[in-house]
Order: sequence, then C-alpha cells, then structure tokens
Amino acid sequence: MTVSDTAVIRNGKFLFRGKIAEPDIFYLMAEGSGAYTRIFLENERFRIKASLDNNLSNPEITGGLNQSLINAENQFQNKLVQKYNFHALNSEYNNPLTSRERQKEIASLFEKIKKEVLDYQYSLMEQHPTSYYTLKFLATNVDKIPLEELERRMEHFYNSPLFEGNKDIERIVSSIARLEQIQPGKKAPDFTMPDQNGTLVKFSDIYKANQVTMLDFWASWCAPCRKMHPELREIYNRYNPKGFEIVAVSFDNSREKWEEAIREDQLPWIHLSDLQYWNSAPRDLYLITYVPQYVLVDSTGTILRLKISEAQAEEFLHSLFE
Repeated sequence: MTVSDTAVIRNGKFLFRGKIAEPDIFYLMAEGSGAYTRIFLENERFRIKASLDNNLSNPEITGGLNQSLINAENQFQNKLVQKYNFHALNSEYNNPLTSRERQKEIASLFEKIKKEVLDYQYSLMEQHPTSYYTLKFLATNVDKIPLEELERRMEHFYNSPLFEGNKDIERIVSSIARLEQIQPGKKAPDFTMPDQNGTLVKFSDIYKANQVTMLDFWASWCAPCRKMHPELREIYNRYNPKGFEIVAVSFDNSREKWEEAIREDQLPWIHLSDLQYWNSAPRDLYLITYVPQYVLVDSTGTILRLKISEAQAEEFLHSLFE
C-alpha cells in the first residue's frame, strides 16, 4: 500500500479534507497499531466512528452511495454469521477431532452461505448497475464470475462516457481477453517448470500421458488448500490407476516450506514450482488470483473444467471412470 494522506488524532477525533478524481476504495489505518478499516471514498461528507480497542473492526461509516452499499453488504453478512452460528461451525471444521464426513457437511454449508452472500451482492448490483460498487466488485472478482455474466454486466460501463479511461475497466477488459482463451474447449496454455529435484517438466508432456490431468494451484501457506488435501488424496488414489493425474503448481517462495508441506500432507502426485510466489508464470496464463484452484484437461490439452471445486472434480471423474 502507498500512503495517500495522513491526519493526526486529537482528543479522539481526526479530519481529512480533499477531493478525488473518482470514487475508490481506501484503507484507513492507525499508525503503530496494525488496525485498519475499508472505506469507499467519494466526494461526499463522511463520518466514521470506530475504536482501536477492536482494531477498527465493525466501524460506523456514513456518507456516499457506494459506502452505503458496502454497509448493506456487511450487515447482510453479519446476519448470516449469527443465523448459521458461523464461528462455531468454523471452529468445529478446524478441530482435528472432527470427522471427515462432518467436515464435508460443514463445507457444504459454507458453500450455501457463500451463495447467499453472492446472491445478495448480485441484487445490489442489479439495483445499481453502473455504480462504482458494482465496478469494484467485478474488478475484484473478475476470475470468479462466469464469463457471460461478467460481459453482460460490463456492457453498462462500456456504454457510459463517465467511465472512459477508468483503470478498473482497463484491467477487466484485459482479464476478459485472457479468460476467453482458457474457457472449456480451449487449449490449455503450456508451460515448463522445475519439479522438486530441479528437473524441468513440461505440462503438455504430462497431460499427453493421461486421460485426465488436474492442475492444482496451491501453496504451503494456504490453509484452505491444505485443508482440502485429504479429500484430494482420496480422489487421486481412486482414479489415478484409471488414467488420472494431478500436477500441483505451488506459489511458494520457500523450498523448505514447500517440500515440508508435501511431506506432511502426504501428496503423491507431481509437484512443480519456480518458487517465485505470485510472480509464477502460470499465474498469468490461467488468471489465478486465489488458491486453491483446479483445472481439468484431457490428453489433447483441451480444457474440460475450469475453476471448479474438489466436489465438482470428483463428480466429473466419477461420471467418466465409473
């Protein structure tokens, strides 16, 4: 992050004045505390009430249309947290004594909660199709939204002179061009990376030798990735003898931590990494902005499924091999 402006807190109060070219998300941070909160700033009067006692979490922020939409989204999520007793569920899921079956049940519930949040966010965007809230949501989730849905929502912005030269639109247009190249039915971008022994491995050499190959984008520091490994290992053991392979591409920057995670999680498949963290070449090829993420390709390199869950991958493999 770069510092845009500063203000001194006196008697519990502070004041910022100024103008910005267009609405944008900023982070209000308290020096020396590590506390921060998000604000969707625009040329309006804002009032912020927050406490360092809780690290500026759950602040009261009023002012501006886009911030009001953020507030509505936050309020809806807080209601879901209470409705589903989310924190208790999360603790149960992460408890090592929780059975694998129960973890799957909780994971399914998490997916249900996620969908409820997404549906609500979509409803806000439908009501405000050319808001900066909508544009920021699309820019932040560009690789998580179905391509047709993304293109449909972007039409509102393409037709508005207010957004000419907007940096988020430029990024989204670039991302759409990349997404169009990696849709199911397209040829998977090829790449070469070193394995654990430092031997260069070409992705196309692997998928040509198998009926179906999964690209597993992950990292040793990614807790959700590693939580999924027991289930992924079950899938691998079931279908590997039938022509299924996994190529795990890690966004690590420490060989020691990468190899330690492979050993600890007992991952028997192919592992590749250039140890360049987020600068790893396949990241841009497949537009990876989060992990874990899975892509399925056939023996010709044709993409079969893109950005799917482990459950969806297992369902597809079951229909193919069983």
